[in-house]
Amino acid sequence: MDAYFLLALPRLHAELASLPEGCATLWPGLPHRPANAWAPAMPLSPIIASACLADYERACRDGASGAPVHAMGAEHAPADLSEAERRALREMAGLPAEEPERPLKQTAQQVLLLAWLQEKQALDLAELEKKISASRRELTNLISGRSRVGEASFAPLDSDLPDWKKTLAAALAFLPDMPDVPAFWVSSPTMAQAAEELTGIEPDAEERSQLPANCRPLRVKASELASLCGHSAAERLSRGLDAAQLERPVLLLLPC
Repeated sequence: MDAYFLLALPRLHAELASLPEGCATLWPGLPHRPANAWAPAMPLSPIIASACLADYERACRDGASGAPVHAMGAEHAPADLSEAERRALREMAGLPAEEPERPLKQTAQQVLLLAWLQEKQALDLAELEKKISASRRELTNLISGRSRVGEASFAPLDSDLPDWKKTLAAALAFLPDMPDVPAFWVSSPTMAQAAEELTGIEPDAEERSQLPANCRPLRVKASELASLCGHSAAERLSRGLDAAQLERPVLLLLPC
């Protein structure tokens, strides 16, 4: 029986993934990696990755609000960002590259840093909305003299989070670093819906017993999973990964 390497994708924050036991999130190479996060061999050191993240946060504060990744990518990126940072912004916004293609993992890590930042901003906004709602409820209780119980959910919507295709393509750049048989816990409803169209193979009962409950496992090739990310991303992955990695089996764990 093969051992499975459980990794949540495309979401990078555990708060967005509802992790089963033994499942890790993908860490984009920043300092202070959580215990439940997995970090492959990243081209940028944690110090440099942290500096890049600070550049993105500063650019968001100085030039955009709301959905900063898309807003900055739609226009010319700030001039003081590095070429790699500007490339990642254009990649996240779905715009063509302005420079020769860089090493696959280098661009992939930059994209993961951007995705991590956009997820963090969505979580921070949801927490702020929760606090505002609680304050309004307390004020209403004070005025009415009645106690209202219960809280509304303020979890970020899938549409408020980074494009799952970008994050998935960036994650697949690190497929050679993944041990055993990769099993991806699909943490995006739209990604799960797209994956339903793949003609994979469902594991037998014995294999199924080794996997988390409340999911439908589907075995596909890495190249088939890459095809979900769009033509350009699939082409980049085919150039950057060897044939053995592209033929490697991957398990998708789809929500039931």
